[in-house]
Amino acid sequence: MIHIALAALLWGLGGALAGRFMGEIPPSVLIPLRFLLSFLLLLPLVLRFPPAATEWPRLVRVGLALSGAQAFYYLAIHATTVATGIFLQYLAPALLTLYALLRRERLPGKALLGVALALWGAYVLVVGSKGFAASPVGVAYGLLSALSFALYAAFSHGLRTPPLVSLGVATGVGSLLSLPVLLSHLSQILALRPGDWGAVGYLVVLGTVVPFGLFLLGVRTVPARKATLIAMLEPVAGAVFAWPLAGEPLSLEALLGGSLILLGVALNRR
Repeated sequence: MIHIALAALLWGLGGALAGRFMGEIPPSVLIPLRFLLSFLLLLPLVLRFPPAATEWPRLVRVGLALSGAQAFYYLAIHATTVATGIFLQYLAPALLTLYALLRRERLPGKALLGVALALWGAYVLVVGSKGFAASPVGVAYGLLSALSFALYAAFSHGLRTPPLVSLGVATGVGSLLSLPVLLSHLSQILALRPGDWGAVGYLVVLGTVVPFGLFLLGVRTVPARKATLIAMLEPVAGAVFAWPLAGEPLSLEALLGGSLILLGVALNRR
């Protein structure tokens, strides 16, 4: 669990810094660069420790799910708001819980209560008084991002390939899928300033390779439902880090929502 919690902390830190360092780079440029540079950084590990042939089909599915989670998330926030997109993506544990119930798995009552509390907390923390921007297209994209994130965790559970090698293959799939977008925005990429490249470098190393590697390490043994629930610590960390880094004080909504998420994760720790 600790690896997934650390990943969520790093994602939250990246979110808190995004407004300051990454606001000038459009998602249509940032996402393909994120995939490509992460893949190039991890490619030597993939070549040095190639996955077993039996794992390649699952690794490709992991890459497709990761690509979907990223693409649909940014489409959701473009069609609605950032808050709505984040909240919808973190419906992933609810989808996995519903799937478990449909399969007639016996889940403890406290685990179900924990999921409900965490979702309530995410709504209070992320959406709160700002309100839910519910355009049908945006909601559809958000639900697809949640489904993709749930599949990413489910496909990754039990992988024997080392986490960074798995991530290298996954970002390779994402690079291939986003290559047409990358080429169509080549002029914008070449126009990036040194400070922009520093932001991209941060996002690649500390926003992608390290946290996603930690998440893959944790989800090897932690079931996908619990892993996605623990990942809901990301908005809590983002709110905490935004206080000193972006000058955004913690509101009562943030404190209440964060407390509910923490309680929900605690109820699912076993």
